[in-house]
Amino acid sequence: MPYDGTKEKTDLSDEQYIALAGEFAALFHQALFIQNSVVITDKEKFTHYSMGIDDKVTGLVGRPYPTNGNIPAVLRTGQQSIGKIPKEVYGAEFKSSTVAIKNASGDNIGTLTIALSLDSQNSLKDVIEGLSSSTEELSATTEEIASSSGILSENISDIVDQTADITQLIEQTNAILGFISQTASTSRILGLNASIEAARAGEHGKGFSVVANEIRKMAENSAKAVVDTKVILSSIQEKIDLLLKKTQDISDISLSQASATQEISATVQSLAGDTDIIKKIADII
Repeated sequence: MPYDGTKEKTDLSDEQYIALAGEFAALFHQALFIQNSVVITDKEKFTHYSMGIDDKVTGLVGRPYPTNGNIPAVLRTGQQSIGKIPKEVYGAEFKSSTVAIKNASGDNIGTLTIALSLDSQNSLKDVIEGLSSSTEELSATTEEIASSSGILSENISDIVDQTADITQLIEQTNAILGFISQTASTSRILGLNASIEAARAGEHGKGFSVVANEIRKMAENSAKAVVDTKVILSSIQEKIDLLLKKTQDISDISLSQASATQEISATVQSLAGDTDIIKKIADII
């Protein structure tokens, strides 16, 4: 149960109580392992001030306490007051806890305030907000990349299907060329036979001989055209096969990228959750 001054040292005056509280405040200030300031007041003014290393407030002792702070309310009610002291009051922002100092009769004769500077907390919050903003941007970017990778993968799949259709058409063309090649071979044989028969007919077969020669030439040219076309189609097929391989490689990379961005997005979401936790901790300290 906290000491309220009603059972011991009843012979102390109010001034002595305040002085004793100042000595206790100095010890507490040194013992507390985080940066702090401890302030003692009587009913009118500051009587003791243990300043933190980074404290920007000076010259308090002997000065009247501000009427717009929490000290007057604590002196009036005797109730603890916890809150933030704005920068406008003392020139720096603090988070504080103020309690009443009571004399032997239980009267409120002063206050004890423990104040923690919010400079570090505010700096931490700025870092957290910057980190939170960065994680949101990173999350949006990774989601956009994942979406783009998915679209790219779908487009690549369409290209693979279309090149497969082209390959099938080339195979059909090869079949047609095979038929043309067979027809040209047959025409060449027919032309040769016709030339032989025209030679046997002598003068009566000269006109037929001309026709036979044209048929043979047409067959030979057709056969050559078929060979040339097959060479071209074979080259096209090779290039399509190479394109299919490259497309498949790109598709594999795209799928891997989509998977990686999803993992990054999950990590970013986890990091965003961590920043929320850190922000809550920053509000506490």
